[in-house]
Amino acid sequence: MPQLDHFPNTPLSGFLRRAGACLFAVAALTGTARAQDGYPARPITMIVPFGPGGTSDIMARILQKSLTDVLGKGVVVENRAGAGGAIGMSELARAPHDGYTIGLSVVGPEAIQPAIRNTGYTPASFDHLCGTYDVPLMMMVKPDSPWHTLQDVIDAARKQPGKLNFGSSGTGTVLHLSMQGLMDAAGATALHVPYKSSGEMVTGLMGGQIDIFAETPTVSRQYKLRPIALFSEQRLPGYPDVPTVREQGYPIAFSVWGGLIAPKGLPADVRGKLEAACDKAVHTQAYQDAAAKLDTPLVYKDGRVFGESVQGEYGRYGVIVRKIGLDKQ
Repeated sequence: MPQLDHFPNTPLSGFLRRAGACLFAVAALTGTARAQDGYPARPITMIVPFGPGGTSDIMARILQKSLTDVLGKGVVVENRAGAGGAIGMSELARAPHDGYTIGLSVVGPEAIQPAIRNTGYTPASFDHLCGTYDVPLMMMVKPDSPWHTLQDVIDAARKQPGKLNFGSSGTGTVLHLSMQGLMDAAGATALHVPYKSSGEMVTGLMGGQIDIFAETPTVSRQYKLRPIALFSEQRLPGYPDVPTVREQGYPIAFSVWGGLIAPKGLPADVRGKLEAACDKAVHTQAYQDAAAKLDTPLVYKDGRVFGESVQGEYGRYGVIVRKIGLDKQ
C-alpha cells in the first residue's frame, strides 16, 4: 500500500486516512468483542462492605467459592469496612464497569445509608445481578447473660434508662434500626454502640463492652450465642422455641438481605454471564448445604426482581430514617 506521504494534501490521501481510521475502529471493536467473549480472563474482585466475621462476610465467602467453580476463574473477597458499609459501596460504585469488580449488596449500605446522607451513590448506581438471601434478625446475648427473654431485656432497659447498651455494625445499619425501633416501641432507653463490623461487635459482646445486639441466626450459630427473640412475622423452623417480637406485642420486622451487584453500566454480555453464573452457583447443592447450615437458606431473585426489591426497600427505609430524624444528625 502506498505511503500517505507520497500523496500530500490530495483527495487520495484524505480517503486513505479515513479508510485507515475506519479499519482501526473496526479492529478496536473486534478486539473488545473478543475480550468480552473470553470473560472472565482474570480473577474477579468481590467487595464486601463490612469487615470479616459477620453475616455479609460469611455469605460472601460461600458465594465466592461457588462462583469460582462456575466461572473457572478466582473470585477474591476484599473487605472494605466503615461508615455502616458506605465506604465499600462507594468504592464499588466508582470501580470500572467491566465485570472484574463486583460486590455483595447488603440492606444497610445500599438501602439505608443513602437515605441518611449523601453517600455518593443510590441503588440506581448499580447493576443488580441476583438476590441470594433474606433472613430475619434475631436478638441475642452471650451464653452467661442474665437475660433469657425479651421481657427481661425490656425490663432492664426501663428500670435503668441508658445503662443497657446494644451494639451494631454501624450507625444507621439495619442492626441499629431494629434495636432502636424496639426500644422506641417498648418505651425503653438503651445506649447504641456502633462497631465497624459484626466480628468486632461479637468481640465487644463477649468482652462485656455491650450487653446485647441483633444479627442473623447465622451469627448466633457461628458464635454459640443465646437467642432471645426474632424480628420476623413467624418463628423459624430451626429455632421453634425462639418467639418473635410480634408475639410479645411489638409488630416490628427487620431482615438482612443480600445479593450480587456491580457498578452500573456492565456490557450486556458480561452482565448476562454474571447473572447466569450467580443463578447456577447458588443453586448448587454445595452452596445450599453451606447456607442451610448457617440458618440462611437460599432466597433467590433474578437481577430484575432483585433490583426492584432493593428500590422498594430504599423507599421504605427512607421513611423510617426521616421519622426518627437520622437524616438530620
